[in-house]
Amino acid sequence: MRSLMGSFHLLPLPDLVALLASRKVSGELTCERGSVRKSITLAGGLAVGASSNDPREYLGQLLINFGHVDEEQLAKAFATQQETKVRLGRVLTMVGLVTPEVVRETLAIKIRETLLDVFVWSSGYFTCDEAPPLHPARLDELDASVPLDEIAREAEFRATAWQAFRATFPSGSAPLQVDEAAGAEVAPDSVDGRLLRLAREGKTIDEIGLALHATDFHLHQRLYALHRKGVIRALAGSAGAPQGEAGIAAPELLRRAREALGARRHLEAEELAARAVELAPGTGGAEDLLQVTRQALLAELRAQLLRPPRIPVPRLPAQEVARLRLGSAEKYLLARCDGARDVSQLVQIAPLAELEVLRAVRRFVDSGIVELRVLRG
Repeated sequence: MRSLMGSFHLLPLPDLVALLASRKVSGELTCERGSVRKSITLAGGLAVGASSNDPREYLGQLLINFGHVDEEQLAKAFATQQETKVRLGRVLTMVGLVTPEVVRETLAIKIRETLLDVFVWSSGYFTCDEAPPLHPARLDELDASVPLDEIAREAEFRATAWQAFRATFPSGSAPLQVDEAAGAEVAPDSVDGRLLRLAREGKTIDEIGLALHATDFHLHQRLYALHRKGVIRALAGSAGAPQGEAGIAAPELLRRAREALGARRHLEAEELAARAVELAPGTGGAEDLLQVTRQALLAELRAQLLRPPRIPVPRLPAQEVARLRLGSAEKYLLARCDGARDVSQLVQIAPLAELEVLRAVRRFVDSGIVELRVLRG
């Protein structure tokens, strides 16, 4: 039974979390903004589970970020999970890659990150369905729990921290300069060591975040700590991405999007609807249309790229690839189109939404950067 629902405009998340904590609510809290959806499982005022459609908050991505597994190990664990239908955390402990304690601690981080991200939303909606708490017998050594009031205190700290982070690193398109003398004591295999290695390669902040599979806060937390020690500083960022069509009102964009959708030009429809939402959220059912176009585009790309399994293989020499003007996400994905992974494995390991991965692969194929080879059984 739905017990509470509303808008964050009317009931801000800090007030909502304080209410749920004081009432020791059990059930499911779901938060939505546009295409982003997050759910937190509650038990007596504790957050005991979390799900999100933001890939950076997946358990596997967090384990990579903290150096517990690498991409190849995660891909193998996913294959085992698909065969056995066993929880990913359980698979990883069964094969000895991580301990139950690591899984439990990382799940606690996952719970925190999923809800903490909502604290920075300026809009959105929530529902809270109350339900009896899970029976203790259903819990095991891999389960985690975090008090809601503890998450609320962390959100207050982060609000202040973000001000310092953004003042120091205002643009994700900026590369970093490393002071080798100041960074000499950083262990090469640590998270900071991997970050510095990527910075030395000329990667931008956004590219480093993708390579480390890091959430925005964890990335900037490490950047800021290294900056305070004099190890890194941000250089001037590159120019932003080209802007879309100018001077076209949101209603006209929506009309064109519906027309393109009706003609099954799903990529064009999605891009037009996304532009309309960016210009004027809430206009004429723009968000609903964007969801419809994304679902249609995702179904089309899945049919083209996932069934049967296809392996993206580079067609250009490495020196030509290096000269391509690509965004940070495209650079990350293209580096992994090496003939060793099929497209579904790229989707599994990337800290990106499935649609973003498939769209990029389709663009690589259309532009002749890669070719797709069908994986024969």
